Amino acid sequence: MRHQFYKPALLLFFFFFPALAPGEPVQAPLPGDHTRVEQIISQIDSLKARLDRLKAEEELKLQELEKLITDIKAKIEEKEQEEELQKLLEEAKKLTAVEKKEEYGVGHRFSSGLRQQQRLNPNISVSGDFFGGISTSKKDFITEPSDVSYGNNGFHLRELSLSFIAPLDPFTRGKTFISFIEDEVVIEEAYLEWLNLPARMNLKVGIFNAEYGLLNRYHDHALPQFDRPKVLLDMFSSAPIGGLGLAGNFLLKPLFWSNSSTLDISFIRGGSGRSFTDQGKYNLLYVGNMTNFYELTRNTYVEWRLGGAVGHNDPAEDYLSYVGNLGFTLKWVPVGSSKYRTTDWKTEFLVGRREMPGGQIYSKGFYSSLQNKLNARWWVSGRVGYSELPYDNDQHQWDFTGCIDYWQSEFVFFRLQYQYSQRKFTDLISIPGPYPNDSSIIFQVCWAMGPHKHEAY
Repeated sequence: MRHQFYKPALLLFFFFFPALAPGEPVQAPLPGDHTRVEQIISQIDSLKARLDRLKAEEELKLQELEKLITDIKAKIEEKEQEEELQKLLEEAKKLTAVEKKEEYGVGHRFSSGLRQQQRLNPNISVSGDFFGGISTSKKDFITEPSDVSYGNNGFHLRELSLSFIAPLDPFTRGKTFISFIEDEVVIEEAYLEWLNLPARMNLKVGIFNAEYGLLNRYHDHALPQFDRPKVLLDMFSSAPIGGLGLAGNFLLKPLFWSNSSTLDISFIRGGSGRSFTDQGKYNLLYVGNMTNFYELTRNTYVEWRLGGAVGHNDPAEDYLSYVGNLGFTLKWVPVGSSKYRTTDWKTEFLVGRREMPGGQIYSKGFYSSLQNKLNARWWVSGRVGYSELPYDNDQHQWDFTGCIDYWQSEFVFFRLQYQYSQRKFTDLISIPGPYPNDSSIIFQVCWAMGPHKHEAY
């Protein structure tokens, strides 16, 4: 194959360049040879131009063919839509004819308003909060339910709650929560709220928990741990700051480089007997709270709150108490995976000032709570806290808490909690000492029937 290709190549070479043929002298090319080469080059250029023209014509025909196919498809789809519309019109005519036929011969038509009345009914739910506990201490102020203890060393129904929630009209909504606590019935909250008023304000009137701090609006079953932090129990008792009154919520222009800012002001008649008296002629509390929200990333946000509460601490209403708070929340909720992963960190500091006949008493406390969602059903959480008594800052306590939560569904969950309390108490009000340290284990079961789920309100 190699020799067969070599010979024709030599012949072509000597044909175009005869002056270089072996055995012959080198001569200048004849004029006819140049003319022949130019003719060949001209023919090649002509063939190339013709090929480009054919290629352009084929591309134009291909574009016309594609446009024709697109037009045919559009006409087919339009025809199918027209046929479908025609079928629907024919079916509608048949249904109309049937309805008219049923109406013939009927002198009177009666309709019940039952279905329309059901739309006016509120969302009604029942939720239960049951727990059993055991403690190393036998003191009554730990084992028996009180204003600072939910009870221990036995089984207890902390709360059976009946809730009614409904929009009353486009401008107002109402919420009512009634709690059954073993031997008593308590109206936990019952209020009416006007929405989107001028000055970007919402107005609330009735019985409610004031907007104060991180956890004051939480109902017990929605707390991150079984119990409220000790500093809140010592400052305000096991019940949140709340009562009968009036509250306004204002959406402010973003402050301190935040994404949003709100201001809440509440005037309520209440008090628990701890920092604020539960007696007196007026028994008024003034509560303020400012919230600033920051979205750090698509998955992470930070919120901080600054607030305070002012009220009298004696039945004669001669002396005032002030309790200020500063709270931070850091929450990580991955977009698209919130069902399986969430981390929620809350930390709050409280400082109290109590006027007394002999001077003033300052008290302080804090807690820090961390929740971590492991998967769709399991949570783990922990909390550490410190608290001084508002009427005697020499008496204080520490608490260390750990929890494991299992959510059977969004309506049922179980919680196992261990807590160690280290106390330095000498003279609690109406409870004789001594007051030992103790360890406790709590098993909690919460359930909800209806749309009232476990959340903050």
